[in-house]
Amino acid sequence: MKLILTGSSGLVGHEILSQYLEHPSPQVVLMEDFSSYPKTTLEAIKGADACIWTLGVNPKKMFDDGMARRVNIENTMTAVRLFNDSCQKPFRFVYCSGYLAERVRPSGSGSFKTTDGQVETEFLTFDDENPAFESYILQPALIKPRSNPNESVIAIGPSIKVHELASKMLNLALEGGTKKRSKNSEINQEL
Repeated sequence: MKLILTGSSGLVGHEILSQYLEHPSPQVVLMEDFSSYPKTTLEAIKGADACIWTLGVNPKKMFDDGMARRVNIENTMTAVRLFNDSCQKPFRFVYCSGYLAERVRPSGSGSFKTTDGQVETEFLTFDDENPAFESYILQPALIKPRSNPNESVIAIGPSIKVHELASKMLNLALEGGTKKRSKNSEINQEL
């Protein structure tokens, strides 16, 4: 299986990469810029079976809303369209969203509380319009690292261990699933 993984330098992406490299004959595509796709990159992703998208920025931690929108929405949707056109069919796209992402119905009105909510809406609309595109959205809450130097710290509120989230995302990319969107509690129940 050929897998595209974004955000591999982050907590979740790094864990997914570590687990994926343990699989027999993993194929890895390295990309550094997700705003453009030169010919060499298009050749590298050709024939990919799935993508796990863990790339994003927290708009609340950025002073530039435009940058957050470009990274979280525009880069994601550019990749979705490109991968759908260039990769194997069916193509699986596993998206790591946010616990508090709020979507609006495409026909409804209102604002998005987060860019995750907007990209989820666009993403699921694209999924509905493209039957050979399988999308999965996971909405983890607090993600606990594999090693916690202070084990006495207990998360107040919903949480998930990074290796469990990574395992779930990797399994969806490799095997697919029936549920398109899973919240933190649902992810934990399925483990």
